[in-house]
Parts: sequence; structure tokens; C-alpha cells
Amino acid sequence: MNKFEKDCLKFLMKIVSTKSLSKQERAVSEIVAKEMRRLNYDDVKVDKLGSVIGKIGNGKTKILFDAHIDTVGIADIKQWKTDPFKAVYKNGIIYGRGSCDDKGCVASMVYAGALLKQTALKCRLQNDFTLYVSASVQEEIAEGYGIDYLLKSLKFRPDCVVIGEPSNLKIVRGHKGRAEIKIMVKGKACHASIPEEGENAIYKTLPLIRGISELNKKYKSTSQLGKPVISVTQIETKNASINTIPDNCSFYIDRRTVENETRQEITDELKNACGKNIKIDYLKKFFNAWVLPREHYLVRAAVSSYKKAYKRNTKAVLWPFCTNGSFTMGERKIPTVGFGPGEEKYCHIANEQIKFNDVLAAVKFYSVFPLTFSSKKI
Repeated sequence: MNKFEKDCLKFLMKIVSTKSLSKQERAVSEIVAKEMRRLNYDDVKVDKLGSVIGKIGNGKTKILFDAHIDTVGIADIKQWKTDPFKAVYKNGIIYGRGSCDDKGCVASMVYAGALLKQTALKCRLQNDFTLYVSASVQEEIAEGYGIDYLLKSLKFRPDCVVIGEPSNLKIVRGHKGRAEIKIMVKGKACHASIPEEGENAIYKTLPLIRGISELNKKYKSTSQLGKPVISVTQIETKNASINTIPDNCSFYIDRRTVENETRQEITDELKNACGKNIKIDYLKKFFNAWVLPREHYLVRAAVSSYKKAYKRNTKAVLWPFCTNGSFTMGERKIPTVGFGPGEEKYCHIANEQIKFNDVLAAVKFYSVFPLTFSSKKI
């Protein structure tokens, strides 16, 4: 391993070992900003939310690389073979929360910027493009919020965005959207010894949940993204005591959308399944699905960059999950592709991991892409 690779590994180990749950990213922000400065980025800023943005070059074509620094939490630490908040490097693999989702992408993007600065193409770089590398916050709880705030503070619109998320080193040209929905059911409280005097709100939710589970059987594939998907993911009640029949019960829904589905369509779907009198709350979370055509210049530039980096051809694929691309492309219509090291199957689970060779391989793609995209010769 040469010094560049060792430094990249050290950086990745450090940020994986630094806890950064959503809204608690400040410590990792400081590490990323310090590393960008050490690597001679032209400019480095940290916004009020904690997102970091590093700048390289001063050309007309503005390219944004974005990967998020926040992580999900730990459900059952007993399932982990190592401390999830202390990175372990063994047999070429880094273990720890956030190693795959999404700090491996952060490290490879940050070091791709460093590689561009180190190359003999530096002089040409200054005239061709400006590369911005962002390590954004709060992606896990609100795709787009952190990067939206960041772009508004910078007051510019990129010509394209590359979203760094685990893709097993595949180019991604779109993904499903997501709606987080809360349905609230009311009942009538009474003492648990006389349940007939009340209305158990938990029991009243059961036929509604069954109706929602049946929706997956009714969906048809009308999109490149496949079928919509709906799941009940959490149930809760607020009760005076264990021996009181609850007068309220809420359950949460994760609804994966395909292109052009609207909030109103999904609301109508739920009312048909559960009844028109239910109370639906979208929790301010509705993220659009999007697909970029294969013939789009950005997709072709990404495919060309892949061939230059790895000496083989590839085709762009689609993600089944949601990313900051729901904001950049789904809402703002900024041409966006995804690419990153790591396998999706290791996201959000115990013993999360990433191969360090994949991180280094991603550095190659990220360092080739800006020159290819800005050439306008694909």
C-alpha cells in the first residue's frame, strides 16, 4: 500500500470510528473539513447544519459530488461481532457503522479530489471545471434536506451531481422515491378489566394493516423502476398505563414510489384501503422517484468514465432505495447519477462492512469523471 492509499484508509477508519447519527454529525464534519484542507482543496466550508463542501478548480462546468456523513443507529448491539463505533480493518475489509453507508463513499470522493490536485492535469483542470465535494448531513432521516440547505447557502446550481451511495461500483441512473406516512386511529379508553366499555384503538388498526399488506399484491409494474412497494414498519400507542384500554394507536408506513406518482394518488390509495375517515400525516417526507434516460449526456459521460477507469464496458442500472438524488434530480431536475463502493446488502445491518479495494477503485472513477464530463466530447 502506498502513502496515498494508507492515508485514505486512515481517514476512512477515523470517520467510521467517529459516531455521527443524524443531527449529530458535527465531529465528523470537522474531521472531513480538516482532511480536505490537508489535501490542499482550494476552499473548504462547513455550513450551519454541519455539511462540508470542498472546492477544486475554477472552471465554467460545475460538478457536485455528494455523499452523506450521517448514519442510522444500532438496533441490537449483541448482533455485532465488533464495536460498531470503532472501525476494524481485517483481511482487506473495514467493519463499523457507516463503513458502507456512506463513509466509504465520502472517503473515495474526498481522495478523488486530492488525486485531481496531484495530477499533471492540474493546469488544465483550472480551466475546464469546478469540482465541489460535499459531505452532507441528515440524509438518513430526510433525503435532500441537508444538500438543499447546502446548495441554497452556496447560491449556485451544479451542471450535474454524482451521488455517492453503495452501488457495488455500478453506475446508477435513477431510483424509487419514498413517502413516510403516519396513520392515526382513535378509540375510547377504559379500564382493562372492562374492555367492553371502551374501544381498543390497537384492535381497530388490525384490519387497516391487513388492507395495506394486500396492496403489494395489487400493484402492477408500469415503470422501469418496477412495482411500488408498501410496508408497515412501526406501531405505537400512548397510554396512561398497561391496564388501560388505549384510545389511540398510530402506525407508520414506508411507501416506495415510481415515477410520476403523487402525494394525492397515494393518499387516495390509502383511503380506499383503510377508509375515508382515517387521519393521514406525511411527516413532511415525500421524496420523488426519478430516472435519467440511458442516452442522456451525463449517463454517457459516466459510462465513458467507467471504461477509462476500469478498461471495460458497463451499463447503467437502477437503485431500489432512495438517496439525495430525490432532491437533486427528483425535485430540482439537476442531472444526477449515482456511483459508489460497497454492496447495498451491508447497509443498515449488524456487522456493516466495505472492501477497502472497492473504495480505492471508486477513487479512480471519481477522479476520471470530471475531466470526461467537462470535455463535452462524449
